[in-house]
Amino acid sequence: MDNDIITNLETQRERAREMGGAENVKKAHNRGKLTARERLDRLLDPGSFVEIGLLAHSQQSELKNRTPADGMLAGSGKIDGRIVYVTADDGTVMAGTRGRVAEVKNARVRGLALKHHKPFIGLMEAGAARVQEAYGATAAGLGYRFGDHFKMSGRIPQVAAALGPCFGGPSFTAVQSDFSPIVKGTGFLGMSGAPVVKVGIGLDVTNEEIGGSEMAAIETGQADLLAESELDCMDAIKIFLSYLPSSCAEAPPRAKPQPAKIDSAAGRLEIEQLVPENHRRAYDMRTLIGLLVDGGDYFEMKRDYARNSMTAFARMDGYPVGIIANQPLRHAGTIDHKGVEKLRKFIDLCDAFHIPIISLMDCPGFLVGPEIERRRMVSLTGRLLNSIIGATTPKITIVLRKAIGLAYIALGGRAVEPDLLVGWPTARFDVMGPEAGIELVHGRDIAKADDPDAMRSGIRKKIEEESSAYAAAGLGLIDDVIAPAETR
Repeated sequence: MDNDIITNLETQRERAREMGGAENVKKAHNRGKLTARERLDRLLDPGSFVEIGLLAHSQQSELKNRTPADGMLAGSGKIDGRIVYVTADDGTVMAGTRGRVAEVKNARVRGLALKHHKPFIGLMEAGAARVQEAYGATAAGLGYRFGDHFKMSGRIPQVAAALGPCFGGPSFTAVQSDFSPIVKGTGFLGMSGAPVVKVGIGLDVTNEEIGGSEMAAIETGQADLLAESELDCMDAIKIFLSYLPSSCAEAPPRAKPQPAKIDSAAGRLEIEQLVPENHRRAYDMRTLIGLLVDGGDYFEMKRDYARNSMTAFARMDGYPVGIIANQPLRHAGTIDHKGVEKLRKFIDLCDAFHIPIISLMDCPGFLVGPEIERRRMVSLTGRLLNSIIGATTPKITIVLRKAIGLAYIALGGRAVEPDLLVGWPTARFDVMGPEAGIELVHGRDIAKADDPDAMRSGIRKKIEEESSAYAAAGLGLIDDVIAPAETR
């Protein structure tokens, strides 16, 4: 073959690899952002990226020379030796907007991920449709990617990182995915950005007010993790995927087992002293989880959202497990509407990929009152019940202290048929908290008593005896009573 032909090929490749040009790359760096290629360098094993569509460009002649790779990197690579498929919006080309050819590349990679049963990762810089290529009747053919995300759901892990103003389509990709981290200060998620809001309803707002990173991670929970930087975001994706199999057809990957703190005498003493016998006193559930799991390491999902409920991946003897728990430091560990959504999504994720669920229960119940009812608490809780009941992955429930009412069931009570249900000696089971029960059932009698305090105290003592872990074990309703040091 003529050398000029090969030279021309290499020249075109080199131009495409320059992305939006040195000036645009410099602007991105000045804003604290990485380029699409730098993100892939951080995310993937060195030298593992196999790119497709490098020579793609916009179908519009006036944009052809301004759209190297049509603003998207696409292909496959490896993370910790395992194959993944990935796309990365190039923010240096047309601000990362999604051209029609770029979407062809994206669809190609989605299809390959599904065909070969490998994780799909989208690094989204903006990703909304490039308006000049999607106006008019052509819009009637948009949206196939959302169907692809549905097809991938529960079959292969999906990750969608918000690294820029991801309004419109990219925001749907994020919430359809299993893990959607967002970068603090530069990532956004929302239906429409500020300019569209201004035109649509005449309201002057900022992108931050519509769907800023902290709003997405803390207030709405539409992002699963608030990353301090893009480097941290790439690292978080790798950690997340380390707990999951490449597809639902595989078992979760086992890592080298690490000792847990509870395996030591000091750790056993610490767990025995951590949880107060007085149910009104709080403690940090994170400390308890750190004592139980391999190496004390775990990865929280939605850490900053619904902080009275916890969802985390960890390992036991090297095997991935999913932990759901209450956080007594936040609203005594009650479950609100946000917590219900957080727990449900995590349970569904664990069930889809065969990750055993461990419930560490210390919950006084669901949050009550008019405001929580306006949040559709009943409907949301019904969906949580469906998820925990329908989960076929192994379920283990450990009641530390409070197991009250419907919350007990929703967190893995006997009715959802866990594979193991045990309680600590401090565990208590009842349809409602003791104070509420006393007033509801005995309130009138107590008010008429000669010594109301003595009567209330006597009733409380009887309730404590009848609701104890030993009483539940005696009725055969839990499998055992265990010492805290035996939890792992």
